[in-house]
Amino acid sequence: MFQRKPTEPQFRRTLKLLTNWGVNLDQDALRGAYFGTRVVSREQLAAAVKLLGIFAEHLAMLGNQILIERNNAEPPMITKAKDFIREHHAEDLSLPQVAQFAHASPFHFCKLFKRATGLTFTQFLSRVRIESCKKLLINPHLRVSEAAFEVGFQSLTHFNRVFQRILGQSPTEYRLKVQNRVNLV
Repeated sequence: MFQRKPTEPQFRRTLKLLTNWGVNLDQDALRGAYFGTRVVSREQLAAAVKLLGIFAEHLAMLGNQILIERNNAEPPMITKAKDFIREHHAEDLSLPQVAQFAHASPFHFCKLFKRATGLTFTQFLSRVRIESCKKLLINPHLRVSEAAFEVGFQSLTHFNRVFQRILGQSPTEYRLKVQNRVNLV
């Protein structure tokens, strides 16, 4: 881009400079390109520069995001373990059992699991069980204790404590709120 209309003396200086650099070009093609270059106002140039700056910032942001995601990518062992927990959450799962499934020692597994998920094995298992139980509590004919035992909790007291800690309400309160929402629809 040019800010002013190109002139013949400017073209000759450019041609001489290219020749001194050892660039061998077709002068007619170069002349056509030189004089065919778009002339833009100062405002248009400033807008183009600003737009390029925005693109550069956006590309830098995306590059950083990709780099962070790669660095924080979940190890395949953890993905495999989480899938196993989700599939078998209703069973009596133990940390050594899941670590063995993931082909790791319990200590190493715990360390990696916490780093990857931000939760301990027990916290993750409890959350999976509570999410599963929330679906069961929609059924008004199923007792809360039945739902708790069906998703893998061995103690109703423990279930109530975990439910309250994770959702901030008791299972009964949760059920009433869900039923009220259903009745409104």
